[in-house]
Amino acid sequence: MIKRILLLCLVLALIPVTAPGESESSGMSLLAINVGKADCLLLCYADKAYLIDTGTVESWGAVSAALKANGITALDGVILTHTDKDHAGGILALATSSIEVGGWYASAYYCEVKEKNHPAVLAASMRGEEVVWLKSGDNLPFADGSLTVLGPTQYFDDKENNNSLVLYAVAAGGSMILAGDMEEPAEQLLLKAGLVPRADVLKVGHHAEGDATSEAFAQAVQPKVAVISTNSIEEPDTPSKRVLKLLKAVGAQIALTENASGGVLVTITAGQVSSKLVGWPEPPAVQTGIVLEGKDAEADVVTIRNTGSEMADISGWYLVSERGLEIYVLPEGTVLAAGESLTIGTLTTDAETDVTWSQKNVWHKSKDDAAILYDVYGRLISRLD
Repeated sequence: MIKRILLLCLVLALIPVTAPGESESSGMSLLAINVGKADCLLLCYADKAYLIDTGTVESWGAVSAALKANGITALDGVILTHTDKDHAGGILALATSSIEVGGWYASAYYCEVKEKNHPAVLAASMRGEEVVWLKSGDNLPFADGSLTVLGPTQYFDDKENNNSLVLYAVAAGGSMILAGDMEEPAEQLLLKAGLVPRADVLKVGHHAEGDATSEAFAQAVQPKVAVISTNSIEEPDTPSKRVLKLLKAVGAQIALTENASGGVLVTITAGQVSSKLVGWPEPPAVQTGIVLEGKDAEADVVTIRNTGSEMADISGWYLVSERGLEIYVLPEGTVLAAGESLTIGTLTTDAETDVTWSQKNVWHKSKDDAAILYDVYGRLISRLD
């Protein structure tokens, strides 16, 4: 997949990070998007771009805004480290979006779902595609660099976090370890097998809770920058004081996603590592006049209407069912003329509709289930109880 990627960051002003047409010497970047106590990473090098985990359903607006701000319309792959909802929650939204995906990847080991219900399987099947299952030793395309799976080295039947993929990216004269939600039992297996190299950057495992990042692991990695993706309001025991102490003891600069509106951006260029807290340009004014006009739970249908006086582009806007947290992203090119409506059905809808949501029985027939419409930046537009 040939593409060039525009990465922009905002600290106090917009600063170009990678511009279209630049050579591979422009470096490797990791954007840890602020998705609360969840994980969503955008790893880029040369013409390669991977989204590693997808946050929660509720944080899709933050992911959508980050991808839009960074000009991402195509990904070489989506890598799901494991099946927990704070890592896999947004993958169905991504599957219904217009973002091109070159491949769907997930850990070959998982213990909390059957294969047919695995989030990556459900997402890939929406596009008529299949999942590539990864385990220790596997490699993914990464230009003239390398992207290797360090773990898991075995199956854990009692803790999904230890089935989490652990990735090792090498490019631009530096390296990164992305530890997913790996906890100490899986860490110890990697250490025993001699599979923990030093790395310039560590995406800290399990949101820096106290059950991850042993002293031996921190000493083995010796990161210059440690990125922690969490929200201490949502999860007060993160980051763990013990983990912070260990990371500081090995000289790591610590960056938390909760301290940035957009996230943490780490770049490696010619072996030099830098990190910044970033945000995105102010989005355009909220489009007015778009409302959820009707919802028929029996028919599994919902209708959006433009009550305004001008045409509205609602590409990338998304619908969420409050009870089931199903999510649907409106495709590129979705516009509504003044007074026009759009009817969205599902795979269980018999009536003719304008578009089809590729899920079944979205709207609960006997219990309250509000339909909620957000724009591409995650701003609430309309709610229909």
